[in-house]
Amino acid sequence: MAKGQSKSNNSEHRKVSIQERSIPVGNFVVVNGYRANLEILKNRFVEGGYAIYETPHFLLFTRAEAPSTIVVHWFAPHELNADVMHYLNQELKPFEIFTQSQHFGEVLSGIVGSLFPDDTRRAWRYFGANTLQRYLVFLSSALTPPLPDYATIGMFATLYQRILELRVGTSFLDAGCASGFLPLLIAERIPFVDRIVGIDINKDAFATAKELAEERSYQNVQYFESNLLADDFACPGQFDTVVALHVLEHLTEHDMYRALANILRVTSQRLILAVPYEEGQPEASYGHLQIFSRVKLEMLGEWCIEYLDGAGRTWIEDCVGGLLMIERI
Repeated sequence: MAKGQSKSNNSEHRKVSIQERSIPVGNFVVVNGYRANLEILKNRFVEGGYAIYETPHFLLFTRAEAPSTIVVHWFAPHELNADVMHYLNQELKPFEIFTQSQHFGEVLSGIVGSLFPDDTRRAWRYFGANTLQRYLVFLSSALTPPLPDYATIGMFATLYQRILELRVGTSFLDAGCASGFLPLLIAERIPFVDRIVGIDINKDAFATAKELAEERSYQNVQYFESNLLADDFACPGQFDTVVALHVLEHLTEHDMYRALANILRVTSQRLILAVPYEEGQPEASYGHLQIFSRVKLEMLGEWCIEYLDGAGRTWIEDCVGGLLMIERI
């Protein structure tokens, strides 16, 4: 019995080669350092001519020769959720390895993919399920966590809680839904909403959420690929509440007004817009193309009322950035 137990333990803790832990993606190699001997890992890369930088969640190795940029993480499987994006931006942005938003996405994909290197879809579903569970925990409690733990999920949980309070009617559209978690949360928290739709130009972005909706039998949740800037903007009907949350900053000012016109056309009662307030330059690693202030948000509200020929009213408040509500009357 003891002999068999010893054999099981040895098998469980077998050494995993650096090749098996490595995921090449775009300009980077991402290494899963969970339960690895990080000191040995550091020495190995230093011997390979890499400069080494360490943060609370990552090791960064750089050199002139390819592979020139290697990112090591040690997130446990249960820690892989949307907060990883916050840590990436906060800890690795100062090293200027994200010169465009594509680079940020590559490292994130590598980190998630490193959980199950041979089954990327399984890895993303795990990531999605972890993220959804965190949102549900925050939305069922009175408070979201304070700084410095107020990361991506905590921030959006605060915003989503306000959206739950402001939404009206029995139909809901998340325009530019990205990963698509909000429709799942609406279905979970407000089951009497008959029709909940998420649309985004990138159908791969909401693929995991779509699978989670099917697994949880959310019959009232649907996702569609749609371009907010298209002249023939495709959307399945009108909706009592429409939201576009942290979408406008990803558009040029010219494109922003075209998207708003399309969104307003499918809003029957209330449109809710949310933007981050930034100073200086737009956040390039997140793909932001313009910055917002309260004054700019007020001007945007005025434009929306003018577009509706005066048949509306607006409300602005602070909510992890700025929140603008347009009510049709």
